[in-house]
Amino acid sequence: METLNIFSRNIKWRFQNPITIIMTIIQPLIWLLFYSNMAADISSSFILPGIIVLVMFSSAGNNGVANYYSKQNGSFYRIHISPVKKSSVVLGHVLDAEVFSFTEVLILILISFFMSVRISFSELFLMLPVIFATVFFISSFSYFLSLIIPSENIFYIFLNTFILPLFFMSTALFPYEKIPVQYKTAVNINPFTHVINSLRTIIMNQNNNYSEYLFSLMLMILLGVIMFIISVKKLKIYGKNL
Repeated sequence: METLNIFSRNIKWRFQNPITIIMTIIQPLIWLLFYSNMAADISSSFILPGIIVLVMFSSAGNNGVANYYSKQNGSFYRIHISPVKKSSVVLGHVLDAEVFSFTEVLILILISFFMSVRISFSELFLMLPVIFATVFFISSFSYFLSLIIPSENIFYIFLNTFILPLFFMSTALFPYEKIPVQYKTAVNINPFTHVINSLRTIIMNQNNNYSEYLFSLMLMILLGVIMFIISVKKLKIYGKNL
């Protein structure tokens, strides 16, 4: 019940600030529409997994922003002095990011349908666990950042500094074989490379590469659980210092 209350507060905040919904879907759509048309030798099916990850970066990465607004109106501090479990607070924010991200990913998939990308229900079903685990990790990390970064502006600067480099230093836009040798180590270390590859395996019907799918799923679950635990502990310490 506590988690659902936090979740409903965040949903209400999003509808009060619709720009957060609009802006996070515009950029990925631009990438999908323009890059897939400009890169004639690369299909929309190849581009789509990278754009899905970019959507998750944009939506789940902004998960911590609500904290700055709640600090301004005082609700953040009222929650801390209430008997609400800190794990429920973080989970409520994560659940909001999950619903928001899933909605935007589904919109993206519907739009890609008109670009000759065909994803069956069984393929979508396989994609959901990886998407869920990835959003869980990104949103937990974003919430943690909102507890250690004092300013909303600095928060945005930090996100923008790392999101695009992580996106470009992956297989989002280019096949691994076409990436220069000096960058391949960085691409392999990037955990989102494996997420993109696993989604691409499903979308492009490369059924012989499910080891990548399982690896990325386990990796995102592990990173997500670690960041969730760290966020809960940081929130408890934060509350004691109020």
